[in-house]
Amino acid sequence: MKEVTCFIMSCDLHVHTNASDGLLAPEKVIHLAKEIGLEAVAITDHDTTAAIGRAASTGKVAGVEVVPGIEISTEWQEEEIHILGYYLDYGLAWLQERLAKRREGRMRRAQTIVGRLRDLGLEIDWDRVLALAGGAAVGRPHIAMAMMEKDYVGSIEEAFRRYLDRGAPAYVPRTPLTPQQAVALVRAAGGVPVLAHPGLIRKRALVQELLATGVIGLEVFYPEHDEATVAWLLGLVSERGLIATGGSDFHGYEAQGYAPLGACRVPSETLALLRSAARALTPWQGRSAQV
Repeated sequence: MKEVTCFIMSCDLHVHTNASDGLLAPEKVIHLAKEIGLEAVAITDHDTTAAIGRAASTGKVAGVEVVPGIEISTEWQEEEIHILGYYLDYGLAWLQERLAKRREGRMRRAQTIVGRLRDLGLEIDWDRVLALAGGAAVGRPHIAMAMMEKDYVGSIEEAFRRYLDRGAPAYVPRTPLTPQQAVALVRAAGGVPVLAHPGLIRKRALVQELLATGVIGLEVFYPEHDEATVAWLLGLVSERGLIATGGSDFHGYEAQGYAPLGACRVPSETLALLRSAARALTPWQGRSAQV
């Protein structure tokens, strides 16, 4: 496996738009990618593929390749585990039905969080949260933005730390979903499952365990991964014959501590490996994949 290095390559494979909890429209993301010299971006919104078509259309004109992707949040052993999926057939009707159910669960969760905040004396208007989401899948960042508007917190990071993260007073668990189920969903849709930002998982032994779920790659290059973490993950990639991916996890909120677009990149060879893996994979569980 050829080593890749952060910050000097051409592809950002972890990018969010305002179809989920990002700030920018798909078209603006692609134009920004062009401006900073990216050859390709993967649109990996949470539980939705709504932005991929618009991004791809803009990309054709701008000369930026758009990789169809998704990010699915799961929980396992009291850890939050994210699974990225690349080159999945996002037009499948059964896939869109299951993703719609996931988004319904996100909506119920967000409503419960707002209720808990009110119990804590923080009057957050649900209609304002919906307006901030702009018709996209509602997420905690939208609630955090509403909290900032009311001057309850000074930043999205503070909102999460004080109220919204696991263990905080307004935290609400997601609709139950395991990493195994998320991997099966991606595989059933013909996509390549990758374990997102594994360096953020507190238990390293759990990362080893998650490699048995059927993931084909590890997101090695990530803004919050230090050199020691990258070296450790590259060792796992080499040992297990996995694909080393990377991306910025761009949301468009740089002022709130999020990384800018292109902050972590991989070479175009990585896309070739992902495409080859997608062609070679045998889907798991067919259309019975559950989310």
